[in-house]
Amino acid sequence: MSSTSQPVWRSLLYVPAHVGRFVSSAVDCRADAVLLDLEDSVPVEAKDDARAALPAACARLKEAGHDVLVRVNGPLQWLVPDLEAAVAANVDGVAVPKVLGASHLEAICELLDTLERVHDVEPGKTRIVAMIETPRAFQAMAAICRVSPRLVGVMLGGGDFALHCGSRASAEVLRLPKQLMVIAARAAGILPFGLLGTPDDLSDLEAFERMAHESADFGFVGATCIHPKQVDALNRAFMPSAAEVEAAREVIDAYDKARAAGRGAVRVGSKMIDLPVFELAQRTVQRYEAVPRAPHAA
Repeated sequence: MSSTSQPVWRSLLYVPAHVGRFVSSAVDCRADAVLLDLEDSVPVEAKDDARAALPAACARLKEAGHDVLVRVNGPLQWLVPDLEAAVAANVDGVAVPKVLGASHLEAICELLDTLERVHDVEPGKTRIVAMIETPRAFQAMAAICRVSPRLVGVMLGGGDFALHCGSRASAEVLRLPKQLMVIAARAAGILPFGLLGTPDDLSDLEAFERMAHESADFGFVGATCIHPKQVDALNRAFMPSAAEVEAAREVIDAYDKARAAGRGAVRVGSKMIDLPVFELAQRTVQRYEAVPRAPHAA
């Protein structure tokens, strides 16, 4: 993955980095990316063990075809060794929780520059997904999303965000901030990750997949999950269906012919096709063609 390309991460599976059996389960799943967690799922007394486990876990997951990210800790005394361990393990990126603002990420980017030199890693290889979890960070979102070419995506930590807002972490309450996050990400040319709802019931995979499809309709490109059985639902939801791709190619073909004939619009079936519809069709096909090259594409 180059420093300028955008990855295809429909599904990002959280795995506690210090639990070997969970890492083993992730090896055989079809997640586009695995998020080795050093933060919430790792107790304080296991932080060192989790960091030490990164090289072997990362190597196994990469050999199986996954992209690998690490969710680091927010507090500085853990953040710095987390970042060093992640870069030394040659991960594809880090998810940074509790981002304070643009200057916070700028300092992290500067440290990553140094760590990549020290560990002989390709400059800029370690990408960043920023996690917006406070009202302060939300207000600084436009600047955060433009802070560095390293920043590939952003997501809203709904539970923490609602806590700091003094609100309930319900889908209804969080819908507006999540929509605004999508807009900020798209304006900056980075990827919005997340789900509109809050997946509380792991047993209801149909409801989970419906939520993911609705999230894709709102502009999200992928989401995190906490169990391998949720992965395929995300992979399906965040990829155009075969029918959608066929319709998009029909639109592209018709519009190309119309332009060649000197027209700026054309009717396809009962719909009038103009430039925005044509560009949306192009995006649909491009997305579909990118996905099979992603690891473990479903």
